Amino acid sequence: MSPYRTSRLIALVVGAILPLFLTSGARADDAEVLPKGVSNAYLGNFFYPFPTTDRFNKHGDTEPIANAFDGRRLDSTVFPTLLGPPLPPGTNIGTSFIKFRYDYNILNFGASYGITDRLAAGIDIPYYYAHNKVKASLDPSGATLGIGAGGAFAFCPCGGPGQPRPVNTDDVQQLLRSRFGFKRVESFTDDGLGDITALFKYQYFRTEDWRLATSLGARFPTGRQDDPDNLADIPWSPGNYAILLRLHNDYVLSNLWKERPAPSGAGPVTRQEGDLVVNFTFRYDWNLPTDVTVRISDASNPITTNKESVTRKLGDKFEFELSGRYYLLKALSFTGLYRYAFKVEDVIRGHRFNTRALEEDTDSNEQLYILGVNYSLLPLYLEKRFPIPLNLSLTYRDRFAGRGTSNAASPSQILKTRYINFTLSVPF
Repeated sequence: MSPYRTSRLIALVVGAILPLFLTSGARADDAEVLPKGVSNAYLGNFFYPFPTTDRFNKHGDTEPIANAFDGRRLDSTVFPTLLGPPLPPGTNIGTSFIKFRYDYNILNFGASYGITDRLAAGIDIPYYYAHNKVKASLDPSGATLGIGAGGAFAFCPCGGPGQPRPVNTDDVQQLLRSRFGFKRVESFTDDGLGDITALFKYQYFRTEDWRLATSLGARFPTGRQDDPDNLADIPWSPGNYAILLRLHNDYVLSNLWKERPAPSGAGPVTRQEGDLVVNFTFRYDWNLPTDVTVRISDASNPITTNKESVTRKLGDKFEFELSGRYYLLKALSFTGLYRYAFKVEDVIRGHRFNTRALEEDTDSNEQLYILGVNYSLLPLYLEKRFPIPLNLSLTYRDRFAGRGTSNAASPSQILKTRYINFTLSVPF
């Protein structure tokens, strides 16, 4: 990241974190809620040290993100009317080779506030930095078309005296711009806010063994959406509002063998050495319809002039998460998590073109795991041995399996990603 972008991000963090101390929020996926009148602010960084180059296709296999273009013979299946009428089978201008490498860095900040001892509210605000490193070239060997007099396409043989010259990469870039309205296919960089999430969490059941809570909230489309005229851009928002439901279920498993069960008083429990807490969380995202401008094409060939504003109902998403946290020490805990999620098929309705190809294979699923370590200074703070009740966490997440569309412009594609997250939180 350039020094300019770094300073810009730091300024945004400083400018945003101060008002968050006055903003309510509730983000944790366990069933705990803050006591009445207590706030919590956090700042996290999702760092992707492993470049993202692949996604999961409809069969669950990995494939390059730029698979539709890489090693592709540029023939009549890609450009059917280079010379006006349909081209004979086998007519081509060469073979394209394209690689996409996505690099992300995401800052995440928010806050929570205990309205009562059982009800909390909160906000979560991500900020994205995204870069797509593009390598694009054209191999004209085997081409049957070249560039003739006046810059028009002409049949080969090519390269000799008085013959058409071979098509090069810049010729293809010009073709995409002039005939299809696409921007130049080149490396892409952008940054900005992600989709903002706001939730209310209510803890409706609390005993020595159990904590049960439910969250209800919304996601707001404040992030960057796909540019239909840019084949190499990186969107990080589907562009729609969503209603969010969460069911949180905590069980203190160690109470089965420990002599002193965890207390059931109000507010979060101060865990003890040897505590083992298991959690099951169910999430449901009800995605609301929205109007978006898209290219009407299929995943195998996104090169088309068919573009219109359509109504898209992104498929609803369901997540099932099982996790456990073991407290090796009063202040030190380790976590392990497994999540399975699936999304139903998108529904897309236009007026001029058949949109069925955009809906195909958008019923996706994914599996991931998270491993983490957490160190809390809250016990030392309560004992007046440390001035600030800081909480530090370090996690590693790996999306190791999935299935989805091969359309890079669709928000339903499932990227094969790994990241490391560091989060600092402070209750006050």
